Amino acid sequence: MQSVNRHGTTPTQPQTDDTDTQNTVGKGADTNPYLALAATLAAVLAGLDHKSEPPQPYIGSAFHDPEAPPVPGSLQEALDALPNCPLPAQDLLTADVAAHYTTAARHELAVYRTTVTDLDRHRGLATA
Repeated sequence: MQSVNRHGTTPTQPQTDDTDTQNTVGKGADTNPYLALAATLAAVLAGLDHKSEPPQPYIGSAFHDPEAPPVPGSLQEALDALPNCPLPAQDLLTADVAAHYTTAARHELAVYRTTVTDLDRHRGLATA
C-alpha cells in the first residue's frame, strides 16, 4: 500500500486498496492534534450553522502577498487578536475551554519572558 502524506499524521481509512491518505490539522510539532481537529470540526459546524461561504482558494504564496489575510506571528499576537475574532473561541470550544487555553497561553508567555536561555547567555557573553 502506498502512503500519501498530506502534511501529517492523522490517518484515515484507505481510499483504495493501494492508497492510504493521511491528513493533519495544524502545522507545528507542538500542535495538540485532538484540539486542532476539534477546533477544525467546530469551525466547520459554525460555517454550516451560519451558512458561511468559504473564501476563494488562495493560489500562490500567501507569505509574500501583502493583500493576504494576516495570521498571528506569535503567541502574543494570537492572544491580542482573540477578542476581535469574528468567530469567538468560546462559541467554538465552550467558554471553559477557551478560558483554559487563554490562561495557559498567558502563563507560557510569562514563563518565556522570565527565562534566560542558552542563546541569551551566549549572546550576552559574545557582546559583553
